[in-house]
This record gives sequence, C-alpha cells and structure tokens, in this order.
Amino acid sequence: SKKPQLHIGGWFDPYLRGTLRLYREMQAKAKTLQHLLVGPWVHIPWGRKAGSVNYGQAAISPVDSLQLRWFDYFLKEINTEIQHTSPICLFEMGTNQWRHFPQFPTPSPTAYYLTTTGLASVREDAGQLTPTLPPSRGQDTLVHDPWRPVPALGGHASYPAGSFDRTHLDCRNDVLTYTSDPLTEDFALAGEVQVEVDCYADHPSFDLCAILSQVTPDGKAYNFTQGYIRLYDATNPVKIPLQATCICLPAGYRLRLSLSAACYPAYPVNVGTDKVANEVNFIDAPIITLRVRCGSEFPAQVLLPKLSSGDQNAETKTG
Repeated sequence: SKKPQLHIGGWFDPYLRGTLRLYREMQAKAKTLQHLLVGPWVHIPWGRKAGSVNYGQAAISPVDSLQLRWFDYFLKEINTEIQHTSPICLFEMGTNQWRHFPQFPTPSPTAYYLTTTGLASVREDAGQLTPTLPPSRGQDTLVHDPWRPVPALGGHASYPAGSFDRTHLDCRNDVLTYTSDPLTEDFALAGEVQVEVDCYADHPSFDLCAILSQVTPDGKAYNFTQGYIRLYDATNPVKIPLQATCICLPAGYRLRLSLSAACYPAYPVNVGTDKVANEVNFIDAPIITLRVRCGSEFPAQVLLPKLSSGDQNAETKTG
C-alpha cells in the first residue's frame, strides 16, 4: 500500500507486535507519511487505567482528535500541520507523559545478568539481577505441576489485561524471581526487550513465561511487559522476546524478572510432548522439572532498551 497510515497500539495490547511490525515494514517501503502512537492501553478501551494502575490525565485517549487532524489533512486538504509532527509518539509509563521520537527506539541493549544462591523459587532475596556478569555458577530448579499451573495476571495476553501487583504469584515455589538492587537513578526504557536463559527439562517439551516488573519501595511488584515461548528439544540459550515497552522506573525502585513454566489460561498448559492438547489425555500430563543455569559459564540475562541521557528530552503534548 502507498497510502499514509496512522498506526495505533497499546503497551498491553495483544496485537501490539503486529502493529509495530506493520509500521516498520511500511516505514521502510512506503514513501507516504507513517505515524505510530502507542499508549498505556489494552486493546480496547483506550483510557487512563490499565489493570490496577491509573496512568493519569495524559493517558486519556487523544486518538479522536488525532484522527480528525489526520483525515482533515489527507481527505479534505486542510493544513492541520500533522505532516510536521513527530512520527513516533510513545506514552512513557512511570512519568506518565508522551514522548516523541524521530524513529522507533532501538538503543543498544543493556544487560542485567541473573545470579542465584539456588533458592530463587523459595526466597525473594536468593535470585538477583546485576549489571555485571557474576563469576560464580548458579542453578535454580523449577517444578511445573499441570494441575496447579501458575495463573495469568494482567499483561497483554489475559483478561483483564494491564498492570497488577503480582507479589502473591512471585512467592509461589513454581516461580523463579530475580530482583535488582534499588536503582540509584531513574531508569528509562523504550523499545524491544529480550530474556536469554540456559534451561533444560526432563521432558522434550516445556514452556517458559518471562515477566518484568517494577518493584516499589514497599515491596509491590507491578508487571509492565512479558513474553511466552513453547519449546521442543530446546537449544540453549533459550531466547524469549517480550512485548515492547516504554517505561521509566524511578530511583529507589527495583527491577524484577519472574520465570515460570505456565501462564494459564492465557496459554494452554504444556503436556510435555510435541503433541497438541487435544491429542492427549490431560490426566496423563506429567509434572515437568526445569533447571535454569546462570553465571559466567551460562550468562543468563535480560536485554533492556535503556535510553541514553541524550534521549531523555520528552515532550508532553501529543502530535
């Protein structure tokens, strides 16, 4: 298509990856105007609240007025100045303001490495995220019981979608948690996120769910992006792409990665083989034991799109 396109999505929208992929392809191929707007929204409605978090007055949808300017310019030939506005408009959660970019952010990944005492499924302080590669080797064990799978909570793949306090899930012994020290300065992220882990299981197929949260000073953990992958005879390292995001974690907050082998019912429970669920008796679904290794030999890491200080100038108006 050679038509100008206005691409709209939400950080908790299950179709965001398709929206971003279409925008990139059109931006690369089309010579017409391509604009992208992503808010702190679920698929529908586009409002100030997603899950249990209220993102403030600025999060109220500007789409109606933006569409009017867009169509007035392209269909009625009214000069609305839309052609002179920034092509990328992203809502930054945390600061709760709109940020404008000339192109979708692709900063060089900043790595946070997993390290553990081996009890990340038991103790909150056993698994850590650190900006330096730990010299020692560590391993955590995760036991997935198909009869009590880790439940889905918020994110982009379940209903209701959005951000919720997930501390009651992170304390389960079938969830591994890795938490950073309190941040010494504001930590702004914008772009794609990926988790890489060295993981093996006692069955040929298993799932991995990776969720990133911001942990407040009083200990609450609010999810802001997640990813899920189903593996058959996995090759390490396992790479889990997470939903793109734009968020600023304030100084004093901590970053947390939660790993589990289920996110039900957002994703079907893995039956431990390469067969689909309707080809097996679920009563025969096995308990799956996974081992996640980290350290200098197995550099498990979270790759974060951390913005540099030069990218910190944010505009507060949309379009």
